[in-house]
Amino acid sequence: MRNWFLPLTILVYLSLLLFGLGSFSLIDWDENIYGAASKSMLETGEYFKIQVNGQTFSEKPPFFFWLTNLFYKIFGLSEFSTRLPSVFSGILSFLILVRFGTLLHSKKFGYVWALLYSASLLPLLLSRTAYIDHLFNTFILASVLSLYIYETKEKGDFRSRAIWIISAAFFGGVAVLTKGPLGLAIPLFIFGVNRLLDRNFKIRVFDFVLFGLVSIAVLSFYYLTNYILYGNEFLVQFFDFQKKLLTKSLESHTGPWFYHFIVMFIGFFPWTVLLFPAAKNWRMFADPKISRISRYFVVWLGVVLLIFSIVQTKLPHYSSSIYFPLSFFSASLILEKPGILRSSTFSFSFLGIGLVVGVIFLLLPQISEYSSSSMGIGKELIPSFNLWDSSAGFVLLLGILAGFVGLQLFRKGKEEGKNLFLVSSWVSMLLFIGALSSTITPKIISFLQDGNLRLYDKAEKSGNPIVYYKYLSFYPMFYREKKIHMMGSYKFKDETLLLDSKEKLSIICNRNSIFELVLTYPERSFREISAESGIVLLDSSPK
Repeated sequence: MRNWFLPLTILVYLSLLLFGLGSFSLIDWDENIYGAASKSMLETGEYFKIQVNGQTFSEKPPFFFWLTNLFYKIFGLSEFSTRLPSVFSGILSFLILVRFGTLLHSKKFGYVWALLYSASLLPLLLSRTAYIDHLFNTFILASVLSLYIYETKEKGDFRSRAIWIISAAFFGGVAVLTKGPLGLAIPLFIFGVNRLLDRNFKIRVFDFVLFGLVSIAVLSFYYLTNYILYGNEFLVQFFDFQKKLLTKSLESHTGPWFYHFIVMFIGFFPWTVLLFPAAKNWRMFADPKISRISRYFVVWLGVVLLIFSIVQTKLPHYSSSIYFPLSFFSASLILEKPGILRSSTFSFSFLGIGLVVGVIFLLLPQISEYSSSSMGIGKELIPSFNLWDSSAGFVLLLGILAGFVGLQLFRKGKEEGKNLFLVSSWVSMLLFIGALSSTITPKIISFLQDGNLRLYDKAEKSGNPIVYYKYLSFYPMFYREKKIHMMGSYKFKDETLLLDSKEKLSIICNRNSIFELVLTYPERSFREISAESGIVLLDSSPK
């Protein structure tokens, strides 16, 4: 491929990632949590103490927030800037996959791998939202691939392998600073299991001393500095949160043990139909050319699914790093077993799944209206939808149909049909998510979240301290300035003692908490001021 192809592809990819990026408000909880933490850094200048709502926030390390602050300084405080670290990781992962795929197999393989990963539904969503996971996964990828290349050069001179052991340690360390210990644990576990399977127990001590020193240096930049400045509060609270994730279902995010297997099939759309022939043709991955890296990815897939099947809190993005192995196996299948793409079963399965998803999003405005009215919500409160709100589904349907046409051309022996299948699916997925972000998503997010801000603004006008009682939204913490007093939330220090004071309070809570407040605090009066979708604002004062 010509020298201009990669820059042109990256330009198209970046443009489509940026399309509609700042069109809607940050989404509760995660986007608003990370936005509020980043905003606090910008306003306070405290880059080694993460704060949300004036309290220490110890659930995540700071690298994502540091990067967000860099974009704030360039582009200003906005939803667009808050999501840019994920866009950056989308571009970085694309480049890594193209480069490594080229080294491993061929330039064509690198591009197919990058196209499959970047257009898979869940990675694509994460690359356009202020979730930490896409950036975290990208650094894990860089660390895992560095360890793989280190192994291939292990018998060479020290200089040729040192760069890769340093690279693995550096990116693993940055992954830890992005989200947590799995950033190093996953690469090291994959490396260790492969050594065991090879019965290769020889360890170059100096190499791994170097790995340890680089990792410690990267981690110390934050953890040691934080400890010197503020003590061990961050570490104690961070590991307490990790324990809760493992043993409890937080915020009612629960599911069966096979939850992430279901997510895997949905999140890999529109390439889901590739998973079945890939599993059926598993012997092709024993080819000596790719057997070692295939084993790396099998171990990666297995350990992540195992870990998050055990973890009690179930969220789709927790296992999102598995799309690197899935797209690798699918890219191998496309290039090594092209006959599968010529199968009528494959092409009609691709078409059928795509049509179902496309029609759902084509009819999403009508589905949203029907769902809202069936819940007893008045028409005046339901967002008004128009023809443009169906455009995302229309774009996806066109892309799926073009991909199907490409498969039919490929069945007739025309090589360009396979390229049409890949490129049309890739472009349509990027346009589909961009169109969603620009049309129906802002209306739905506004409908779901803006009532919270309206209650907050009414509470602020009262001049009373604002209290969240056994209710939590981070939405006002990014979009407003006044501190909120928290009661009954594991994420914040409890301030229930305020209810025993003589102060007038503005309390925002779920409607079912009113009776509890009246019974528990008979010495206070509670008067409803306003309500929004089951959330109420109460004026409370001593009797």
